[in-house]
Amino acid sequence: MITVVIIGSGNMAQAIIKACQNTDIDIVGIYSRNHEKSFEIAKRHSINYCENTIDIPTNADLYLLCVNDDAIENVSNSLLVNGGLVVHFSGLKNINEIGNQENKAVFWPIQSINKNTFTNFKNTPICIEANSDENYRIIEAFADRLSNKVLNINSEQRQYFHLAATITNNFSNHLIALAKNELDIKGLDYQILKHLLSNALNNSFNFEPQNTQTGPAFRNDLKTMQKHLDLIENNQLKTLYQLMSKSIFELKQNNNNA
Repeated sequence: MITVVIIGSGNMAQAIIKACQNTDIDIVGIYSRNHEKSFEIAKRHSINYCENTIDIPTNADLYLLCVNDDAIENVSNSLLVNGGLVVHFSGLKNINEIGNQENKAVFWPIQSINKNTFTNFKNTPICIEANSDENYRIIEAFADRLSNKVLNINSEQRQYFHLAATITNNFSNHLIALAKNELDIKGLDYQILKHLLSNALNNSFNFEPQNTQTGPAFRNDLKTMQKHLDLIENNQLKTLYQLMSKSIFELKQNNNNA
């Protein structure tokens, strides 16, 4: 059995709580500065509610910092831990952000954690890191209980994965949202694009993404691009369309000249 304390009450904390269900992971407490929310979560999942930091059990195996990146150091330094492993969940922050705690580790799922969607950690790559071999064994044992894809990734490598994840997931989703808004304005069904988007995503992993690029920018079809710009009603999307089109064509030129 692994005993853990959850620090935080946001989407990550709640996703971890759900993922720990039906395992031998025992959540022995939850603490958050948002007392009302953490109390509600504790009551819903029958977890010991910690009103103050002094109420947090000091003998747990893991202390999971499900907090904002900027709060990691201050929150970790406020914990009274008797040998337990303090873990942050940031893709960008170095393991040493955990501060003056002796035992440190990182658990970063390469997954967008959203209150509106279900997170299945079993198929989610989990990047882990620890400041000693023994601590790595502990965080690996925890991660193995939640996911089939546990990866040994250090802080520098994790930063680049975080950057790539932001561009491929967050940026692409924003572009999709803007495109959907354009269709919504005209009363057109966004779902018609589902097959196109699914096929594009699959191709990006089955082939080199730069080799599957198509479209008017790739062909330098100026007339079609101008027609698109005339159709777009959102000025922000117009700007993004122009920037992305320029980037697509320049990458093609660079590859041709390589």
